[in-house]
Amino acid sequence: MEELHRKKEKTLRATWLISLWAPLGTGVALYFGQTTVLLADFLRRNTELLGLFLAWLAYRRVMKGPDQNYPYGAHKMEDMASLAVGIIMVVSGLIISYSAVPRFFSPDIPGWLVPGLVVSGCGMVVNGWFWFRFRSLNKKETTPIVTAHGGLYRAKTLIDTVVFVTLILTGLGLGWSVYIDPSGSMVIAIFLIYSGINISLKSGKNLLDRVPDEIPLQELKKDLEKFYPVKDLKARSASNRVIIEATLALPGDKTVARAEEEIREIKEVFSRKWPRVDISIYPAENSPPG
Repeated sequence: MEELHRKKEKTLRATWLISLWAPLGTGVALYFGQTTVLLADFLRRNTELLGLFLAWLAYRRVMKGPDQNYPYGAHKMEDMASLAVGIIMVVSGLIISYSAVPRFFSPDIPGWLVPGLVVSGCGMVVNGWFWFRFRSLNKKETTPIVTAHGGLYRAKTLIDTVVFVTLILTGLGLGWSVYIDPSGSMVIAIFLIYSGINISLKSGKNLLDRVPDEIPLQELKKDLEKFYPVKDLKARSASNRVIIEATLALPGDKTVARAEEEIREIKEVFSRKWPRVDISIYPAENSPPG
């Protein structure tokens, strides 16, 4: 598991390091091409670079685990980073829309498009590789930050494809091709906004301690009741883990040592059947407030 975490951290670090070239390359392409779709691409790459850097910092903190300053909230940093990525995608889409709409009414003749074709073509290859890389990592262990990056790089790959095709059609110089440029920009904007909203909503729900969908609570409750009646059961998502707090009606004639031993045995049984569940068990008389 530690090896998998290191692979994820290295992949996240590589994303923003490799992405450092993108704003510069797209800036040069924009200078020569002077098209709306290149302006959209330039704004997108700058905001995405910031999001990738923040996500890498957050995952490094998550790898350290809880400490005395953040005993409960450390795992939420992944969801916070995913939320930041989603918000950045939405903001990028809105900025692109604001830039593209006026071009429908006053289209411009494009400049030299070859640098833009080179940058978008390279982006298709690099971002496509990262997309499949995150998909592979997510199959081994699903985490919010890897899921968000998988969606982000899917969007980046498709957007680079849109930019590449848009520049080719714009370069044809036909009468209708001047409208291809703002149309391509709007496709990018809509895709970013849609993807960003989905990521933000999912991350926001997890930050609010959403009851997890992936764990059948009724089945888990039945497993607990094989030992003792369940008085209370609470569940919430935290990163790729599920946190369970269960209050059981242990017999009152048990000694404290015996009750602790039984709770430890129950937790061991659950850790084998539910490896993603972190369960805390309390006797009914000592259940936590709230």
